[in-house]
Amino acid sequence: MAMKKIIITVFILLIAFTGFAQGFYLRLGVGYAFPEAGQTIDGTGQPYNGSSNNSATTETYNLKAASFSAGFQGTVALGYMLSKHAGIQLDANLGLAGKKYTFDDENVTVGGTPSNVSVIQQAKSPFIVMPALVLQTGGEPWNLYCRMGLAVPISTKITEDQVISNAPGTGALEIDDYTFQIKNSFSLGFTAAAGVQYKLNDKVSIWGEISLLSMSVYIKESDLTNVTSNGQNIPLSQVSGPQMVKYSRNASTDSNMTVQPAYSQPFSNVGINIGICFKLGDQSHSNSHRNEDIDDTKPFRRH
Repeated sequence: MAMKKIIITVFILLIAFTGFAQGFYLRLGVGYAFPEAGQTIDGTGQPYNGSSNNSATTETYNLKAASFSAGFQGTVALGYMLSKHAGIQLDANLGLAGKKYTFDDENVTVGGTPSNVSVIQQAKSPFIVMPALVLQTGGEPWNLYCRMGLAVPISTKITEDQVISNAPGTGALEIDDYTFQIKNSFSLGFTAAAGVQYKLNDKVSIWGEISLLSMSVYIKESDLTNVTSNGQNIPLSQVSGPQMVKYSRNASTDSNMTVQPAYSQPFSNVGINIGICFKLGDQSHSNSHRNEDIDDTKPFRRH
């Protein structure tokens, strides 16, 4: 938590500082991220995405990769070029419409009744801050650049719904929906990007890039927050079993299963992004003013 507060404070201070400093730039962009090297199964053996079908003797799986940072995303970045070819940049990346993952488990027995189960998971607007080093060619109007740095997760909460319905032929259809909020531990990742920028004028440029995020975070806690049966809310006091589970990499499980071993949650992706860049200050203009000030201090000539 302390690291998160420090990153947010530094980001706010940098934004405030741009009103007084020369040479800063602001980037705004949108893009779409695709799962990269995503996991298929969590630490409990539960698949993230895909389906399975149970028969009397076999169980057939169709598993697909998952990454909770995949989907539409927006970014705002503040940067400063230390020289023509090198600079630093701080990106704040926010998931706008994250990809939803569903695993369908058919013909399983739940409470003695043949049932179908769907586990639906989606990250709640993941927010990641990425400080990075920027290298560029510095050409005009076309400027090639690359970026390398760290990925600092600020928010990686996940919503999970376990929807259970009795299989056809077992009586009147009943649909029970158990909603969980999943919290993850803090863990650093790695980010990189390569792109091109086109200068429209002295203040505005447009850019496009391919980005890479390599990050996974360990699950920390799972809380049951809501239960419905055929659309009607059920008080949590009427629900049996643990309503909060803690996860630890040094866990000792108990008979109530309220403490379990932690497993990693996938957040890696490859993104395609486009946007616009605004130059917030003109260092050369500032230098010319300083030179004029120096010239004004020259003594008058005598006639």
